[in-house]
Amino acid sequence: MSKNLCRMIGLILMLVSVFFLLGGLYLGGIPDLPEAAAPVSLAVGLILLVVGVVFCRVLRSD
Repeated sequence: MSKNLCRMIGLILMLVSVFFLLGGLYLGGIPDLPEAAAPVSLAVGLILLVVGVVFCRVLRSD
């Protein structure tokens, strides 16, 4: 993959991870949702953040 494509994918993944992380923080206060919704959302957000950083910083093709 090209350098710009890796950076773009990384930035998109990091942007999506922010929404998952914020959702995981606010889902805990909603009583109608299952208890596993907030931790799963936080875990998915952290995974996407790590993968986004890897795509944006580590996988540079020079």
